[in-house]
Amino acid sequence: MGSCKGYNCYPPLFIQEHFYDPVSHSGFIEMRLRNLRRKLHDDQRRYQRKRSRFSDSSGVSITLEVPAEEEEESSREWTTVIKRMKPSPENLNTIKLGMEKTYSNRRLWVANKSPTVKEIFEQYPRFVDMPYLLDTEFGKMFPGKADLFLRKLEGNIVPKLQKMSTVKNPLVMPTDNEIEDSCYRALQILITLLPPTASGRSKGWAKCSTKSALAYLLDIKPAGTSISSLLDNSQTMSESHQPHIVCLGAPSSTAQYIIVAENDKVTIPLEDNSLTCAIDKLFKMYWVCNVEYPVQLTSVFNFFENVYDIPFSGGKRSKVVELISKLQALS
Repeated sequence: MGSCKGYNCYPPLFIQEHFYDPVSHSGFIEMRLRNLRRKLHDDQRRYQRKRSRFSDSSGVSITLEVPAEEEEESSREWTTVIKRMKPSPENLNTIKLGMEKTYSNRRLWVANKSPTVKEIFEQYPRFVDMPYLLDTEFGKMFPGKADLFLRKLEGNIVPKLQKMSTVKNPLVMPTDNEIEDSCYRALQILITLLPPTASGRSKGWAKCSTKSALAYLLDIKPAGTSISSLLDNSQTMSESHQPHIVCLGAPSSTAQYIIVAENDKVTIPLEDNSLTCAIDKLFKMYWVCNVEYPVQLTSVFNFFENVYDIPFSGGKRSKVVELISKLQALS
């Protein structure tokens, strides 16, 4: 048999597979071109990236880059990877990279399609088993703001709220359980100073105490309560209950905190045994999932916005502004 040269050496099927592979619906040449396009700078691309401003349910605008066509395809591939890849030490870097690669597509999808919390976590389940990804997402949405709540609340705001509730002017009478966690007591004081709005009081209960308002943010269950039982809607005080925190045991440094969204059948056990960290994660989840605040605690969440140094959603409320001024005046 004589020797062959060039393409005469390869059967037609081999040459065809360089252009099209029926299994992957692509081919060697197409994959090569796709990888080359990914490495191009913006000024080398035929189609430039576009910037898009969108407003979520709060009315706060965030600027995003609309991905180019090849980046959208890459994002879909990464979404599949991180959905199937379970958290493990060897997979963490890949998952974090995948979440970064899919960020713009995810934010545009959430803003334009308004998916439910359940739909978001089904598409990106790593938010559930890796809750610290909420910190990363929020930090990309609001650069430099992600750690402000943890830095400012316990070190600055909690002591000032406690100072406003003195023995001579007790806003909240302490009990043995309440004394265990300073953040819990400060949260009670905050809700007392920023009571539910009129629209909140029209939601089925005539009189609103601090305890009943607090339940829309923090619900305390006995230690040992099963997580699955937390999704029982009959155990909640409102049919339209927004995502909130459940504390298993008395609020303290050893309690277990879980974010629960009954309507979406979602529970997120938190690794940090701290009420401050739990509130931080819940607030970030509201923004990451574009969820409205509980109407009964709109003013409280507006106060949190000030702590994070992000724009007020829905405009400034006089009681919130007044409280912020009083706290700033305290030394």
